[in-house]
Amino acid sequence: MGFSMRQQSALAATVVGLTGIGLGLAAGIAVVAWLGVVAGIAAVLAAYLAYLTANRMSRGEDRTQDLAGQVKELEPAIANQIQARMSAEEEVRKANLRAADATLTNPLANRPVDDATDLTDPHTGLFGEGYFLVSVEQRISAARRHLRPVAVALLEVVTNPGSDAPTQVDPSPVTEALAETLRDADTACRLSDGRFALILEDTPENGAIWTIERLRRCLSGRVDSCTLWAGLSCSPAHGFDTDEILSQAEVALKAARDWPQDRIEVAESR
Repeated sequence: MGFSMRQQSALAATVVGLTGIGLGLAAGIAVVAWLGVVAGIAAVLAAYLAYLTANRMSRGEDRTQDLAGQVKELEPAIANQIQARMSAEEEVRKANLRAADATLTNPLANRPVDDATDLTDPHTGLFGEGYFLVSVEQRISAARRHLRPVAVALLEVVTNPGSDAPTQVDPSPVTEALAETLRDADTACRLSDGRFALILEDTPENGAIWTIERLRRCLSGRVDSCTLWAGLSCSPAHGFDTDEILSQAEVALKAARDWPQDRIEVAESR
């Protein structure tokens, strides 16, 4: 193992000092004057080497402190750069979602309520798309007046999710799972395109996610190899009016469809 400069200097000072001590003792015993002179010179050399060692150590400590100070000064700047980069990436992601929102055709938000006459779905007995459009408008307006949360979820349950055209499962077991999972205050509807829509009263984002997760688990025991995609939007976290909430839910559901397995996507906060 090699020695550092500091260790080498200290070792040399020790050797010279011990030599001086030895020579001094020999001079005292033998009463030889020149040995005393040599011992004095050795002592001076030892002191000088000790001084060099201490000086090097002091300068090394000063350099270490300077470097530590520079690192401490740079830490806030580095942290600010990292935070700025993360913020920029987050803004880009939100901008992409807003762009997708602007280009997405939303049949629910764009459909006039007056034209929605299908109040009941004939295949499942659930409320139909017309009832959903009227009810979601009323629930969001009431939630806005009373400062209460309400969640809207669009669901699609399919098989073969990785194919170009996933197949929607039979709505009967989905209807049974909804009846087993939802509260009396919640509303389940089946839309004209075969998707399902939920209105969850007094339910913030976390509660809505847990409700959909319970539905997913219930479905897994009823339908083999099915995949549930869900887009979730909550008022007031993701919007204040009906069109915005529905558009946000559509965007979230579109993002969920990009996954080949069960997926619950939550709308971006505005």
